[in-house]
Amino acid sequence: MKSQYVNELKSGQLVKEKFVLSKKIIRSRKDGSKFALLEFSDRTGTIEGIIWDIEQLGSVSTGDFVFITGNVTEYQQKLEIVISSISPVSEDEIEPDDFLPQAEQDIDEVMADIEEFCAMVKNKYLKKLIDSFLKEPEFAKKFRTSPGAKKLHHAYLGGLAVHTLNILKLISHIELVYPFCNKELLITATLLHDIGKIYEYTYKNMIDISTQGKMLGHIVIGYEMVSEHINKIPEFPRDLRLKILHMILSHHGEFEWGSPKLPVFPEALILHFLDNLDSKVDIMAKAFKTNRGKEKEWSDYHPYFEREIYLSEGD
Repeated sequence: MKSQYVNELKSGQLVKEKFVLSKKIIRSRKDGSKFALLEFSDRTGTIEGIIWDIEQLGSVSTGDFVFITGNVTEYQQKLEIVISSISPVSEDEIEPDDFLPQAEQDIDEVMADIEEFCAMVKNKYLKKLIDSFLKEPEFAKKFRTSPGAKKLHHAYLGGLAVHTLNILKLISHIELVYPFCNKELLITATLLHDIGKIYEYTYKNMIDISTQGKMLGHIVIGYEMVSEHINKIPEFPRDLRLKILHMILSHHGEFEWGSPKLPVFPEALILHFLDNLDSKVDIMAKAFKTNRGKEKEWSDYHPYFEREIYLSEGD
């Protein structure tokens, strides 16, 4: 087990520890010499670093485990490590749990709760579609492990399942408010809306975006997956097919957020807003967790929300 984690580092501290090198950018100075901007990560977060002597980097590449020595300093109100030395570390010398963040919830329980929601679906076509995924061992394994994002929301192993369950819980009593909504359609689309993420991300040493993810993105990947499964279900109703696929394509809700289509019926609109709600709440909750305990009333400026976040819990 590591003795120093990213979220415990403080300005002025000497660092002698193993991390994953999650970013490496070579830059030139005015005199032609080169330096490197780095990023290091473990299960608790990331921290930037800088090394002035790039010869020390050797053949170290992004995604490698490294052992570094250096000093934590503060630059532009952010912590960074000024690196004195860096060297590769064999995977045999590390504990994997030190480096990949994992869900706080028990994933077995999360998956059991998801399956309970899916059991509410009685429409034979939607049920067949759900079962075609959940009863496929390889899919179930990837779904329960996949992160929900690389950095922003639910960015940890199991994050996709947790995010999915959160939305299912939010729609659990949707019929009391919107009795005209098709709850079974919402449950099905909630389960399937982000499934492309099982191929969008890789997560061996760190959470990163796969080549497939960079080329297509999870919306297109998920659309193709669901379309293929529907094609294997005889006599699947055309209107139901269009609605499911539309909800996958429109769940980001805005063109500028990468949504190929905008929601055009109530269930699609509800899925978009609940997906957006759970994502944003998770991002803000992470900011609370990161900043609490530092005797601060307000967080630093948050680049995603473009504002400071009020941290007081009251009396």
